[in-house]
Amino acid sequence: MGLEIFKTNVTTQQQADYLLLLLRQRISDGIIYFYPQGTVHTCHIQTNRDITDIACAFFNKEGFDCQKL
Repeated sequence: MGLEIFKTNVTTQQQADYLLLLLRQRISDGIIYFYPQGTVHTCHIQTNRDITDIACAFFNKEGFDCQKL
């Protein structure tokens, strides 16, 4: 499984929990976690496929910035 890490502007645990619920529905074959790092949450997604475009489009649709690290 490959690991992809995304920097986001998610700031609260409530936002992270909500997005995690939605992401797990959209990327059902992945293992997805949010990690707070100071004022920035990173999203870690493990999956067997490239989901960069899917993840970035999802965050943008929900009103958040997303950048693959």
